[in-house]
Amino acid sequence: MDVLKLKRIAGEFFPGKAVSSIVPFGEGHINDTYKLGLGGTGEAFILQRINTKVFSNPLGVANTHLKIQEALSGQYHPLVIARLVPDSAGNPVHFDQDGNAWRMTSFIDNSVTIEVVKEPWQALEAGRGFGWFNKICHSLDVTRFPEPIKDFHRLSFRIRQLDEAINRDAAKRLITVLDLVKFYKDREQSLSLIEEMTDQGKIPLQVVHNDTKINNLLFRGRKAAAVIDLDTVGPGIIHYDYGDALRTGGNTSNEDEQDLENVDFNMQAFEAFTRGYMEQVCNIITKAELDNLHLAPRLMAFIMGIRFLADYLNGDVYYKTAYPGHNLDRSKVQMKLIECMEAREAQMKATIDNALAALSEGRNTSND
Repeated sequence: MDVLKLKRIAGEFFPGKAVSSIVPFGEGHINDTYKLGLGGTGEAFILQRINTKVFSNPLGVANTHLKIQEALSGQYHPLVIARLVPDSAGNPVHFDQDGNAWRMTSFIDNSVTIEVVKEPWQALEAGRGFGWFNKICHSLDVTRFPEPIKDFHRLSFRIRQLDEAINRDAAKRLITVLDLVKFYKDREQSLSLIEEMTDQGKIPLQVVHNDTKINNLLFRGRKAAAVIDLDTVGPGIIHYDYGDALRTGGNTSNEDEQDLENVDFNMQAFEAFTRGYMEQVCNIITKAELDNLHLAPRLMAFIMGIRFLADYLNGDVYYKTAYPGHNLDRSKVQMKLIECMEAREAQMKATIDNALAALSEGRNTSND
């Protein structure tokens, strides 16, 4: 985008101040993101054009950010979130003459992102970071938070999308993937139990992040320092955050790995993440949540697997692809992850129980 135009937009947030630099920033694929510096201050900020095709209610997204910001104010926290900077009229989002939605946030300096979990300490800190976020959001009134993307993780909605793709068979590919379709259809009923329990109120709906890839944390040294990318924050269940962090962080391969022999579920990362996560949520998690927590990574792998499969059947109209079978490969990776998780179900349950038991034992020891 034209630098002069970007500087004009920045001027709506910092009237009368000179912008010394403005450059593209980060690896995000949804919003357009720029890092800017203010002349003479040494301060840096992040300017983003919100993709309103994905987030149709940018003011709702910004207001959610403000509510989280308010919940954190006046207290010490081991992690932070970026601070929203209002425009000159006091609005959290500025709309330009073309209708584009822009927001400005503080820049969290001396921090880095991690794209792939390679060492146990990274998984441990990711668990602490996302567990902290779930903990600080736990007391918020979920009815005050809009759903940024409708039915984003709702399994029944994704199953309907798959069924529609199967019935249409728009790309005439169904005949080649019948075994894969059967794999997912065979697991629908068992994995739908979590949604049923949520709809019945047995698993509490609460404010969650909804996109807990490790690159949505910032690190300083070997410590998680900030939770970022709050656009997806809204109603959900902790299984979404716990599960998606492990679906991605526990995958030993790339998401589009073509050799399924390279795909495995990293139990070392699972154990470390779970230990860090439980440190944060042990006092707020309910029995119903806990009893089904081991299924959360499998649930999220299932949801992504059928989304990739539906897009493949539809002719690759949603996800960007590099070759004709790209979405098929992505779906097969999720299938392999599910198989690995199923084979280790007892071990995953025991790992969660042991993490809680260790915390309880530590508290008892400290009280002796």
